[in-house]
Amino acid sequence: MQFALKVILFFIIIAYGQHGFGQNISKEDREKIDSLKQLDYEEIYNSFLKNESDSTIAFVYAQAYLEKGKNEKDNLRIANAYTQFSAITRDIKVALEYVDSIEVFSKNIINTIYPALIYYHKAILYYEQGDYQKALDNALLTIKYANLNKNEDYLFGMKQLIISLKSEAGDSNAVIILNKEILSYISKSEKFKSKLWFEYMNTLNNLSIEYISLKEIDSANLYIRRGIKDSKEQNDENNYLNFVSLSGKALYLNKDYDRAFDSIKKGLKVASDRNLAIDHYYIGKIYLHKNDLEEGIKNLKKTDSIFQISRDPFEELIDTYKIIIDYYKEKDDTENQLKYIDKFIAADSVLDANYNYLNTNITKEYDIPLLVSEKENLISRLKNEKRTTNLGLGISIGVGLLLAGGFFYYYRKQRFYKKRFEEILNTKPSSKSQISSSKSLEGISKEVIDQIQKGLDHFESQKEFLDSSITLNSLSKTLNTNSNYLSKVINFNKQKNFSNYLNDLRIEYAIEQLKNNPQFRKYSVKGMAQEAGFNSPESFSKAFYKRSGLYPSYFLKQLEKTI
Repeated sequence: MQFALKVILFFIIIAYGQHGFGQNISKEDREKIDSLKQLDYEEIYNSFLKNESDSTIAFVYAQAYLEKGKNEKDNLRIANAYTQFSAITRDIKVALEYVDSIEVFSKNIINTIYPALIYYHKAILYYEQGDYQKALDNALLTIKYANLNKNEDYLFGMKQLIISLKSEAGDSNAVIILNKEILSYISKSEKFKSKLWFEYMNTLNNLSIEYISLKEIDSANLYIRRGIKDSKEQNDENNYLNFVSLSGKALYLNKDYDRAFDSIKKGLKVASDRNLAIDHYYIGKIYLHKNDLEEGIKNLKKTDSIFQISRDPFEELIDTYKIIIDYYKEKDDTENQLKYIDKFIAADSVLDANYNYLNTNITKEYDIPLLVSEKENLISRLKNEKRTTNLGLGISIGVGLLLAGGFFYYYRKQRFYKKRFEEILNTKPSSKSQISSSKSLEGISKEVIDQIQKGLDHFESQKEFLDSSITLNSLSKTLNTNSNYLSKVINFNKQKNFSNYLNDLRIEYAIEQLKNNPQFRKYSVKGMAQEAGFNSPESFSKAFYKRSGLYPSYFLKQLEKTI
């Protein structure tokens, strides 16, 4: 029976019923259970799958499966039954207890399902509980046993979980790349809307969230609109309302608060605990923008209340507690100030611990073994193709060195990024651009050079470089000189051409705004580019990287964490 193949790809997350289960069984259910026990396991389990969305009905089939297994003293069947119970139990603690039972009854069973299934369930349940350290630990164990037993379904499921954990660790660029790979893989299947629908929706959701996190609204809307269109076509109300809610968050970032409010409100009825908490955060912020302080604080407190129950942390918690603390500070309510300061510290420590643990261990325990595995697969393929010549050996070694070098480069690059960010963050701006001492240039008198330098000082101090229409010719006219003289002075005194000089001034301005202006940090990359005088977000990003060694999205992400 292909049981485990059907219990894959996060169905636990969406299949929880309405409650945990006690031991009381009605007379009617007892009669039905006794009748079902006469069927074979396949028939009972297929009926369970058809009714899993209704936990009360599904319980009857799971109980029949369990009792039949116990009567026949079949530990594998008993373990399978507890898997069914864990899948329809809303209470995560109860679900974990069922997984413990699975572990007891599947002990010493090694096949394509066990013991990978045990760690698979634990990884997802711990992720839902917000315990990302245990989620990662169990995901790695799942991958270990799934690799041993060639279980591609579990490997694919855990790849999605690793992506979610990378997202929690703030590695947005890696998450976007991996999700696009999965989306491409899924979209190639002709029947993906029937067989891989959940994974498809989940991937669109992840991409939308990451782009919202990066404040790249146009990219986010691309996937949100796709999610709305496809879920509507499939009459999938839950996913439809989820994407409507995501569109509300994108609208919020564009300051369209009325439409944002309506969209987020629509998604409340299908939101999971974590999403519900985040939705109330956005609703609270909208009320605050509308100067309705009491309703704003009321919704932010709902965010806190949901978190206290779910214990599933998210970035918006920090801002939530800061606003509530300031609210009670204004009211001179010391008791509530202290109460929410304690909550703030606790949430911050959990987020920080998760961030550090995930960043260290995903790279060490997942990314590196993945690179090594890819290297071994390449070498194995070369051997299978009988490329045993010196050339073939050289290629395999070269591939290994290339992969090892690739990882080393990636590791060094990440260290460089962090070090460069800290250097930029701690660099104080100079009052004006540094200029070499006045010297006469061939064909230009010292008086003209001094005049041009004085004009450039004024140009910089008044931030006239923010005008996107500035050219070498237009500036030379403003400074009452000619473009040839101006170009020579800039090249000599600034050690750069006019284009780089202009771009560097604009990037330095953007960096200072990002560091000191909270409003500027709310802009999209496109908005930042326009504000800094660039004609396109692409030219802004390219100039930002050239000047700082970092992309603006990475700099902003690290800056928000630091703040």
